[in-house]
Amino acid sequence: MEELDFQGLLDRFEEGGFQKGEQVILANFGTNQTLLTLIFQKPANVKNITGSDAHGVITRNVDLIAGDQVVGHATTHIPRDRNRSHIWDAVKARKLGLGQIIVTYNLSSKRNLVDVGHDDQAFWRTYTIEGPDVFFEISEHYPRQPFEAVGWIEKKED
Repeated sequence: MEELDFQGLLDRFEEGGFQKGEQVILANFGTNQTLLTLIFQKPANVKNITGSDAHGVITRNVDLIAGDQVVGHATTHIPRDRNRSHIWDAVKARKLGLGQIIVTYNLSSKRNLVDVGHDDQAFWRTYTIEGPDVFFEISEHYPRQPFEAVGWIEKKED
């Protein structure tokens, strides 16, 4: 689902019974650090960055931290054959975040929401950032508890 398919987005969230707080996070294609900072009223950062390169795909894992608690986790798959060499090199260098790479290299790209889900423990999404020079597939997982604790979402009832 392309990011500007507003009705499709609304329909998908309504059919899935997503709370408004979940919808805001799962449909946000801006800077997650800013959104998480506002929700938790503490600076949010990307930490615990790990990665591997196997069979022409970089897999990058990060924790999303607000204050001193993990509030999310993201795994990104970056295939060599779908990224220009300077983008691949920038990802491997690990000096810039993925969003910073998009901005630094002024990459034309669009975001597509591939999947969303939720249960009584967490909510999650998978989306792509893709353009002529770049392709990232990002899966994010958010534990419910921190968001319930600050009143951003309500506790799911059994």
